[in-house]
Amino acid sequence: MEPETSTTSAASPDEGGETPSWVWWVLAALVLAVLAGSAVAWAHARRGKHWREDLQRAEDEVAWFAHVLLPELRQSRSLDQVVGGWEVGSPRVGAAEDRLTVLESSAPSETDGARAQTLRDAVRRASQRLDSLTVVAPHDTWALDLDEVAQDLDVALSSAPQPEI
Repeated sequence: MEPETSTTSAASPDEGGETPSWVWWVLAALVLAVLAGSAVAWAHARRGKHWREDLQRAEDEVAWFAHVLLPELRQSRSLDQVVGGWEVGSPRVGAAEDRLTVLESSAPSETDGARAQTLRDAVRRASQRLDSLTVVAPHDTWALDLDEVAQDLDVALSSAPQPEI
């Protein structure tokens, strides 16, 4: 007698039932790639949001300089009072200038960097003008000079490129 031959054989992957293991590996790799990409995009968006919040705080300081400090100095009755007021306010203005310098170098885009640079340059020019105003011999136009500095800061606040959202 002849040995019986088995008519059952192992099902090949092409015959239905089972999915090859390489398909699961490719699917897992795709899922990991999507998760990694999402994490990177989320982190980038979060950094951009924090950067814009920092820029807004720096803009608020520039606005304080233009709309609070300079008008208060403008109400002074003498150049000596302006000098005293500037000595009190200048550290805060210097901190805003420093913050804008950092923001410029860490900007998420060129437009954002240009916004920070425009504001930083305006604050720097205004500070230099006030420093020179307070160290030169007294003159009669200091109030007009303060008005001009405030106007220059307002122009920078309104005309600098707006950050990208």
